[in-house]
Amino acid sequence: AMNHPPAMGGRTAWGVRELAATGLADDPTEVNKIKSAASDFKRREEDRLRRLKDMDSEASRIVEDRKARKNSFDPTAVKSDLSVSDVARKQDEVLRRMQEAKEARRLAKREQRVRDGLPPKQKAKKKKKKEESSSSSSDSSSSSSAASSSSSSSSAAKKKKKKDKKEKSSGKEKVVFEVRLDALPEEASPSAAPAPVEPTPAQDAELKRKAAEARLREREVKKKAKEQAAAWAAEVKRKEAEVELKRQAELRRREEEAEAKRRAEEEAKKAALEEEAQKKAAEAEAKKAADAEEKKKLFGVASKRDAKKSGPGGDRSRPVIGGYFEGQTVYAAKDITVKGNVVIKKSCAGKIVGPSEMNPTQRIAVEFSKREDRLVGLLNVVPAEIKKTR
Repeated sequence: AMNHPPAMGGRTAWGVRELAATGLADDPTEVNKIKSAASDFKRREEDRLRRLKDMDSEASRIVEDRKARKNSFDPTAVKSDLSVSDVARKQDEVLRRMQEAKEARRLAKREQRVRDGLPPKQKAKKKKKKEESSSSSSDSSSSSSAASSSSSSSSAAKKKKKKDKKEKSSGKEKVVFEVRLDALPEEASPSAAPAPVEPTPAQDAELKRKAAEARLREREVKKKAKEQAAAWAAEVKRKEAEVELKRQAELRRREEEAEAKRRAEEEAKKAALEEEAQKKAAEAEAKKAADAEEKKKLFGVASKRDAKKSGPGGDRSRPVIGGYFEGQTVYAAKDITVKGNVVIKKSCAGKIVGPSEMNPTQRIAVEFSKREDRLVGLLNVVPAEIKKTR
């Protein structure tokens, strides 16, 4: 086995066996090989350590040398040991070998076709056909394009001159690849190849039959593929239509649910508003009744037919606003008018019946002895319109 050197800075013993674990072999050759590998490893280890020690002692010199090489490096410089002609010669040699290998493969393919009983490829006939077609076209157009041919020949001469100049300036030689038939092996030489075997009519008919069967199978495969593609397309369309119908049905269902929900919300809102209005009306009626009851309790309003007959001072247990009492005799402090018409004249006597039913906190209901408008009934006055004495 080949012993590889250890890695830089590492400590390895490739090819050295563990003698303590395995023990020595019985074969003296194997024992000598193991001992030699161990001694070689020890020597290589000593050399490595010595190199590391030398590099450590000359570290500054190594750094300076590397800096100098880096500064003096010229990437455009050409190596002196390899000239341009050597490179071109090597490339020519490689191309020649590639061409020889290509020709050998072509000959091997030709021999294989001959062994299989297949006719050779008709390349020569195609070339002849091309030459005949080009010659016929040139003959037919020669009479009509004499001037154009002269101009084309002059342009071709100019192009040739330019090409020669480029080749001279580049300094490259034109490489001509030639295949030496004598260098080929005997099996690959064209002289040793047997003559091509022409197929018999039976073989030709068999080949035609196989070709027809192949074409028929190909047509059947294409027909089946078209039928499968059409069936697949129809299935895809059907599935798409089903998906579209489901989507439309789901959309209509959602719209109906949204409309029903909206109507239910509107009805609930309308019912809530009606209930709120009824509640407010009931509260207003209850409040009005409570206020009326409170007023009756507060002032004890009674009609004049039910009023008590009392003295000129009135009933002090039932006071009214302005410091007056029910049943007290009062007098008009001035002419009392209603809509600009005098209804009660000044100093006209009257009796307090009680607080006004319409405005009990600001007016007093008084029954005067004489009214100028000849009406009968109470007159609601303010405290400033009446007085206790004449």
